[in-house]
Amino acid sequence: MDCFDGQESSENAMQHNQLIIDWLIEWREQAKRFGSKMEFVYGKALNSLRSHTDPIRSGEDCRKLKGFGNAICMKIDQKFAQKFPNSQNVTSQMVKKSTQMTDHFSVTATKPSAARERVSKNNRKSNYIPAKGSSAFAILIALLRLEMEFNNSKVNKLDLKETAQHYCKANFGLMTINSLLQRSLIIKTEERNCRYSLSDQGRELAKTLALASENLKDFADRYLKIVKPINNPLNEKENLIERQDSIEAIANDSFVMEAGTYDIVLCIDSRERYSTNQGNQNRAAFASALQRKDINVEIRTLPVGDFVWIAKKKSSNATDLIRRELVLDYIIERKRIDDLASSIKDSRWQEQKFRLLNSGLRRPIYLIEYFGRQSRKQDHGSMNAASLDQAISNCEIDGFEIKRTDNIDETVRYLATMTKWLQAFYANKSILAARNHKEFSRTSAQDLCYMTFNEFCSNSSKVQIFTAKEMFIKHLLQIKGLSLSKAMCIIERYPTIRSLLDRYDSIDHKNEKLRNNLLSDIRCDAAIGSNRRLGPVISKRICSFYS
Repeated sequence: MDCFDGQESSENAMQHNQLIIDWLIEWREQAKRFGSKMEFVYGKALNSLRSHTDPIRSGEDCRKLKGFGNAICMKIDQKFAQKFPNSQNVTSQMVKKSTQMTDHFSVTATKPSAARERVSKNNRKSNYIPAKGSSAFAILIALLRLEMEFNNSKVNKLDLKETAQHYCKANFGLMTINSLLQRSLIIKTEERNCRYSLSDQGRELAKTLALASENLKDFADRYLKIVKPINNPLNEKENLIERQDSIEAIANDSFVMEAGTYDIVLCIDSRERYSTNQGNQNRAAFASALQRKDINVEIRTLPVGDFVWIAKKKSSNATDLIRRELVLDYIIERKRIDDLASSIKDSRWQEQKFRLLNSGLRRPIYLIEYFGRQSRKQDHGSMNAASLDQAISNCEIDGFEIKRTDNIDETVRYLATMTKWLQAFYANKSILAARNHKEFSRTSAQDLCYMTFNEFCSNSSKVQIFTAKEMFIKHLLQIKGLSLSKAMCIIERYPTIRSLLDRYDSIDHKNEKLRNNLLSDIRCDAAIGSNRRLGPVISKRICSFYS
């Protein structure tokens, strides 16, 4: 019996679910052995499928489940085709049609014509070829290069516009994005700050355009001729998955930037505004003020921080428009003193500090901006000056460098001075790219080894999978009176929530005093030679939190 027969029993259909579960477990274990982040992707898909009670017949059916992307669904279809080679309905579209037949128990006379309409519509889409130098051409090429050269498959509108502008002869029009969405050539995420990526159809069209463009010959030779031409749909799926593996390997390759072959660029977060105490705000004014001081700046969407410096490979030829980039050690979070007071009051500051430290960059800096020297002695946002000074001092203990400026102009001068110092420091130095964040974490500042910009964005994203230790820190930071430095001291003794709970369980519940004072003797400031301890108040608060 055909494995995708519309009359198959529910029991047989559920066997397909088990097959997919077995494949996902196999792929997850393979990814784990190689240290790939795909381990977590497969794990998420596995949990989603296990909680799904309806039968799954194909990769197309899996798309409705959380955690299943294009690559996983295509791998599932490929495995079904290998396991059932005599099936008449291998492709996802045929499987979907078979499922619809089962649901309705009959096929109406209008379905063939509807199918012809879909084929006709798809043919019209496949015949679409944007003109060279048009906005559509520029968007497709920009998304392709960002995906293949930097493994950055999802791009926000600002970065897309900046990259696509290089390939557009006329004024770049963002309205073209809607046209490409309607043609199903690109995909948009549903989040508030949406990001764009290529669909399978759009990716193939973009490759065709790149191969036909003389100006993109270097890019095409390196990235688009990895695999042989494809002849049938099944091979297309196999080769696309192989191509994605090749792209990931290229993106994770280590490389060296020789001295003199790169520029030092100051990246400004696109949400950072040139604000004054009179309430005036201007996004572009920050970049303009720095450019007037001959500073090379770029406005980007940063996952964390307001300013970072990158080493950007100099263009070697006219077609080399997308270049390799390494993020240097310095990252700055700018806080106006009134914003700082507000963050402390509503308990956002501890989380912000944690994210900045978790970015992986070795020299995090908090830039505190006042409204003139006199404002350093004033209260802000219902917090007195002494409390603010204490909070800033605690920030230094947590591992941050502190820079205070008295106004926006002094901030600009500081950023310009830092940039020029970095340019002089790296003028005669060759630098190395780490293959991944794990390798980067094993290096020191003296190694001159850095993350790629894409790895920095991936590692610093708010949406990420935390380790048990990191999640424990985030828990502790929600407790009133517990700073980041104190939380770090606690996890040195109890690295996970489980270890702390086990210790509480080992104490007789009747011995309330011992349980409450369990953490009180932990030294908090040993690094600076102090014998200060956590104390009974916070220890009791933590005990209550986890009891």
